[in-house]
Amino acid sequence: MDAIITAGGTMKPTDPLFALTGVAKKALIPLAGQPMICWVIDALAHSRIIDHIIVVGLEPSDLNHPYPHLHFTEARGGIVDNVFAGLDCLQKINPHVKNFLLLSSDIPLITPDIVEGFVEECGSQEAELYYAMVEEKTMESRFPASRRTYIPVKGGRYTGGDIFLVKVSLVVRGNVELAKAATGARKNYLQQIRLIGWSFIIRFLLRRLTVHEAASEVSAKANFDGRVVATQYAELGMDLDKPHQYEIIKAHLESRQAQTIKE
Repeated sequence: MDAIITAGGTMKPTDPLFALTGVAKKALIPLAGQPMICWVIDALAHSRIIDHIIVVGLEPSDLNHPYPHLHFTEARGGIVDNVFAGLDCLQKINPHVKNFLLLSSDIPLITPDIVEGFVEECGSQEAELYYAMVEEKTMESRFPASRRTYIPVKGGRYTGGDIFLVKVSLVVRGNVELAKAATGARKNYLQQIRLIGWSFIIRFLLRRLTVHEAASEVSAKANFDGRVVATQYAELGMDLDKPHQYEIIKAHLESRQAQTIKE
């Protein structure tokens, strides 16, 4: 299996993370001795399931990473366009690719075991898209100060993870405009569900849908087979967006390094 990392985000001088780190390219925020994205690359490279890794939005000169199957391609704009850029690059390297992992560059707490574990959680991999979501109790037990935004559904509250298992066929035939609208609203779940219709909105707000039922209806509306993975790995939902999250993640990585040195 191969992986695509989206890393095209650029911060403005007014962004609190820019003020804190002094780095414009978000993927290059320094954490425990190396750029943030390198922790993600390390997790993929040291797993037993990943071959090629495509980085969208950076250049080789931005990183000094030794992984031999690391490739770079330019960003094209929004998230959906960048996925196409990454897939175009990947298909040139591996024309027979059937599916791939799609990750953001800002989940540096993932590990090789988490990468492998998420793929195992996807089970048969017969669906076209698997999307990680973390239940509130899982996230809060691991990162009680994370202050994530949770989506209320029947049976619990969930926050999104920044990893997907995607079939190439879905990207090729997918509803590009709907995908762009959904990703443009990804930080606002009410805006997302408006894309689906009033019946869905009413049942959603009354919490008559489980997270899996909601995912099934959304994917049916978009004409693909998509499934939620209620993952046990809180790290997949611990993306770095705000200064307090930077401090949490930095402390965890430094603690991990110290433990490695002791061992």
